[in-house]
Amino acid sequence: MPARHEVHLRVLTSEDAAWAVELDASATSAYARDHGWDSEKLAAEIDEGVWTSDDRFAWAIVVDGDPGGFALVTGLAEADARMEIRIAAPRRGRGVGREVLRQLADHHFAANPHLVRLAGRAHEHNVPMQRAFNAAGFRMEARYRDSFQQTDGALASEWGYALTRTDWEAGRHRGDEKGYDLHGLTFAVEETIEGPPSHGVLVKFLQESRRIIARYDGHEISEGELAGLLVGDVLVYHFVHLVDEKGAAQPQQIVGHGRARMQRRRDGRLEAVDEWDTTTGVDGRRLLVERRDDQR
Repeated sequence: MPARHEVHLRVLTSEDAAWAVELDASATSAYARDHGWDSEKLAAEIDEGVWTSDDRFAWAIVVDGDPGGFALVTGLAEADARMEIRIAAPRRGRGVGREVLRQLADHHFAANPHLVRLAGRAHEHNVPMQRAFNAAGFRMEARYRDSFQQTDGALASEWGYALTRTDWEAGRHRGDEKGYDLHGLTFAVEETIEGPPSHGVLVKFLQESRRIIARYDGHEISEGELAGLLVGDVLVYHFVHLVDEKGAAQPQQIVGHGRARMQRRRDGRLEAVDEWDTTTGVDGRRLLVERRDDQR
């Protein structure tokens, strides 16, 4: 398994302006806005103290000894501050975003006694950033519909996350890393071991700490949702879904509960051995396997 990056923050200086502007432009995508910076203007702003004020702060993200991104924190004069993070593409992964969020929380909650919340947003399709927020103890609080204008002009939604002072004081941002992170993953039913067949069903997960919500459909299921808790490698949940039967005027509602044990396959994908039963006495057992992007 690749070693994790060494990550720390330092104050952004005027000497950083050129690479920060270049990185900002290169990191602009459907998921991130370009700040439209000019290197000379940004350098002047930094020298004037614009980005080290009581209300805003700019950090250089140093990864393995070299500049690997930047972080901006605004609204520090109020109780609710907001963050933006840009990480160079070659430096993404291996916990960089998570560690940056943790260090931002440690510094700003300690340095700003009036600060109550540290918040950020992630594009609805930016699953790696969503997972970073989740791993750093930030709670998913809201979905902002059509709040983000993409480079092609289309509007997209964002998920809102926040860490509160209470969370920080409890050490939630540096909590236990054991267990599985299912957020943003799609699982397919690979095999029905016992019970009614359910091939073709896809399950899409959202996770916030140990709480799991998933939506699923496929086969005869038109709409389905489950909710539960993931403790260690076991997800215990309740579910409800609609089954469209041929000739029926209305879909049939099915309610029940289940227990899924998570484990890794040899190829690195997650799988779940899922056992479930309904309130009407029907039960079954099936194998769900994580799908990769190239399999969708």
